[in-house]
Amino acid sequence: MYPSKEARELAILLRISRELDIVGDVSATVESPSELLAWTLILHKPQVLAWRATTSGHRYIQVTAHRSKAPIRGNITAILDCERHLDFWEALSLATLNPGDRRGLTPGALSDGWALMPLAPEASGQQAPPQPPPPRK
Repeated sequence: MYPSKEARELAILLRISRELDIVGDVSATVESPSELLAWTLILHKPQVLAWRATTSGHRYIQVTAHRSKAPIRGNITAILDCERHLDFWEALSLATLNPGDRRGLTPGALSDGWALMPLAPEASGQQAPPQPPPPRK
């Protein structure tokens, strides 16, 4: 997935800036459970919430923490769309969560769920990397 024009613009501005001070909330969409777990480990006293959208029923897990010091003063949220990671959702015992429901999780629960994940890319809904062609004779 390619970042939006606005996200690319912000990334460029951040690279050319010497200092950064954001006053307000910051949200980031992460691509994988491992990235969400990394956010959980980096943020101070994160709150973890699993929820399903009321209308669509889509599944999400978000990690949120509040900061009051530079470079970010506000809430920081990382969110994972679990429709592409149903195995992670199920590893967290969230299969019974109905549309519109929310459930708080501990950061340790994300680690435990990650430990249960299969290592094979096919099992996690991702495609396996292409195999090299057989050698020519």
